[in-house]
Amino acid sequence: MKKRLFMVAGEASADMHAASLLKELKNLNPEIECFGVGGPELRRTGMDIILESEKLNVVGISDWFDRMGEVLGGYRSVIKSLKSAPPDLAVLIDLPDFNLRVAKTLKRLGVPVIYYISPQVWAWRKYRINQIRRDVDLMMVVFPFEKEFYAKEGVEVAFVGHPLLESIRARSSYRNGSEIKIAPRVALLPGSRRSEVKFHAQVIVDLAQKIFEKYPKAQLRVPVAQTLSKDFVQEQLKGANIKIEEENSHHIIEWADVAVVASGTATLETALIGTPFALFYKVSSTSAWIYKKLVRFNNFIGMPNLLQNREVVKEFFQEEATPQNLFLEVDKLIQDETYRLSQSSSLLDCRKKLGDEGASLKAARNVYSFITKGPNGEADRKGE
Repeated sequence: MKKRLFMVAGEASADMHAASLLKELKNLNPEIECFGVGGPELRRTGMDIILESEKLNVVGISDWFDRMGEVLGGYRSVIKSLKSAPPDLAVLIDLPDFNLRVAKTLKRLGVPVIYYISPQVWAWRKYRINQIRRDVDLMMVVFPFEKEFYAKEGVEVAFVGHPLLESIRARSSYRNGSEIKIAPRVALLPGSRRSEVKFHAQVIVDLAQKIFEKYPKAQLRVPVAQTLSKDFVQEQLKGANIKIEEENSHHIIEWADVAVVASGTATLETALIGTPFALFYKVSSTSAWIYKKLVRFNNFIGMPNLLQNREVVKEFFQEEATPQNLFLEVDKLIQDETYRLSQSSSLLDCRKKLGDEGASLKAARNVYSFITKGPNGEADRKGE
């Protein structure tokens, strides 16, 4: 049964999760043809990429204005493609500024829309719930508290668990505390978007200098996200004695004794591995002002803290995200073994909040039920 599926995945983690979903979906129906917006993982899985996801990666208001022409041009090309040959079904992953606009067009074309990995409407811009209710046929969520939120808002919702549980295992050991104090291993994750790395580069460079001043035998490594090039990251972090690697970021996080991680999916990845870390984030002053006015969710931005409704890791946002503040936290994690191991234990508790493994298969079954409209379709959608 040949069906055409349209997908959008806007950054590195979404590309990975979408590829896992597509693999499971092809196991259920090998004749599915998929096209859309994505990156290298979706391309390897066989999706016809009509727009590279990097074209849409913007962070903050200033970045949006700088790249408005490129983003709008990409949006128009996608809409033109959809109107010329509407798909049988659409699966939109994260990226709400782009995807909710696309969802509106898809509904006008009569295309069922499934949204996978929810926009954080429970944290800010809650008015989007009205558009989601109107244009999205099923919201597949990865955090348990999101299911209750959407159900109360009258949106059909399925909790599938988090796909990171499929690919991330908790670290099995930690180095001896005395070794860490002499030659600490520090992973630095500045983000997966070019704009994030640009905003965070100077903080990372200055932080590295402070670490080496106290710990001359320290080892610092930066994993390069698949959405970025090694040359670009090296150029942004030039002058710092940091090893920049294209190795899997999960391996580098597990190698590290402590980490410094930009807010985003990487914070949850680090938590699931169990490596203690400090969380930070910087945007333009305009974007920061807007975020502070609009975000209303327990005063946390990091998912490990949101999941446990308490401060598991220290957060440094905007003016607090200074090299000195981050160094003080890194230094404490290095020196205070009780503090470090206590945080590691709390981070690993995040796994218990995310349900069972198999999120990609559960998500694929939900998508497949829309494609087949078989006798068990309704049960499949609501039973996961």
